[in-house]
Amino acid sequence: MSSINFQRTYLLSEAYESIKERANQILGKYLGYPDLITFKDLDRSVTFSTEKLIPTASTNRPHVMLLFSNPHPHSVHQGMFLSKSTKGQENLFWPVMEDAGWITIPEKNRTPKQLADICLEVNYQGPFDLIFYCYYAFPTNYPEDISKIFGKEYFSQFIEPEAIDEFRKTIQETSVEAVVTFNKGIFNLVSKDQIEHYVERLVEGELIQSQIKGIDRYVPIFLTFPTGWLYHKQYMQFRKASLDTIRTAICSGSNVPESKNT
Repeated sequence: MSSINFQRTYLLSEAYESIKERANQILGKYLGYPDLITFKDLDRSVTFSTEKLIPTASTNRPHVMLLFSNPHPHSVHQGMFLSKSTKGQENLFWPVMEDAGWITIPEKNRTPKQLADICLEVNYQGPFDLIFYCYYAFPTNYPEDISKIFGKEYFSQFIEPEAIDEFRKTIQETSVEAVVTFNKGIFNLVSKDQIEHYVERLVEGELIQSQIKGIDRYVPIFLTFPTGWLYHKQYMQFRKASLDTIRTAICSGSNVPESKNT
């Protein structure tokens, strides 16, 4: 387990058996990953591994949070955000981010451990110090699987309040100056403005921006395409263009040089 992984425990009490049963149905093969998710009958709890990457080093670059919905079990298992797929294919996040001038890491250095070490030490070229953060801590294929597993009551009473509190706390403690999210649902949860149809707007080159609600300072949040968005012949160009636009907006607001290199 990498240094970005850590464990959490949820006490489930009377909901334990039903949650455990639904987890077995929805998570399937991922329950076989060592230390990923462990149900404990004795105290009716679930302990699971999750991920959060807050750099251990710092430069004079602005702190920008990359906000994801929740960890993917396979990435947690490998020890780094956006690791290769179960078929061994590289996540397109890395080449797209490099092409858009956000973070330059040679392809030969993109093993999970190398990526984790490089990002923890901010040992990369780019205009920002990047924080990788998941809004929900529990690892599933899709964010909607969390409420399916835990049920609406437990999700709304425990998981949702914990998520927003931890998110706002992290924003404050890490002096985040801007947030970029890849998920419309998460954007709508944390921003002052709500949006509906957005892919067409991004394709047309629009900058979708709001600000984080519930904190005592102005922190802009931007929405871009999902990390797995492939639904256009020119998907790579559109994803790069959106990130280009966001990078330029953050740099101009922070008086940061727009160069890829620092």
